[in-house]
Amino acid sequence: MQKSMRKIILQDVRGSFVFLKEPRKADNGENQGYSIQVLIPKDSPQAKKVKKLQEIVAKEAFGDKVKMSMIKLPLRDGDEERDLDTNPECEGMYFMNCNNKNRKPGIVNRNNEPADIDDIEEYCYSGAYFHVSVNLYAYVYEGKKGIAVGLNNVMLRKKGDRLDGSVAATSEFAEFAEDDDDNSDDEW
Repeated sequence: MQKSMRKIILQDVRGSFVFLKEPRKADNGENQGYSIQVLIPKDSPQAKKVKKLQEIVAKEAFGDKVKMSMIKLPLRDGDEERDLDTNPECEGMYFMNCNNKNRKPGIVNRNNEPADIDDIEEYCYSGAYFHVSVNLYAYVYEGKKGIAVGLNNVMLRKKGDRLDGSVAATSEFAEFAEDDDDNSDDEW
């Protein structure tokens, strides 16, 4: 198999199953590495670019006569492969799993500066939007051919509705906040 790897930067994609701060762990505690599932609208020009890139990588690795239907592709149809009752964010979307088992991705803020802990806590969650640098590459595993996606680096872009349903503590308790001028300790 001829080595083939192609880089692309996906812009303003929504993240789902975001494991960028800490590596994802399997049920047995085994390190599964860092990952993010990106959601790309089906009508997005980026979806067309990824489809074309998949084809280029497949042909470079497996030859010009490769049948795309015979290899595992990373860009998958959210309407067909996800239960939309439990994953409504996948409706009308393609999804793609981006992984790096060996290296934590570099994370920068909107100003292209290394993200500090506050940036990461505020913007690095499932439902937020990111720019994501990835490599598409071919593989053969146990006789099966496919294209995988390696995760390189991430830029935190903007907040979005959290997919896990959680909210920030400051939002949840806003109506109960007291004025700092009230020094009464009677409530404690």
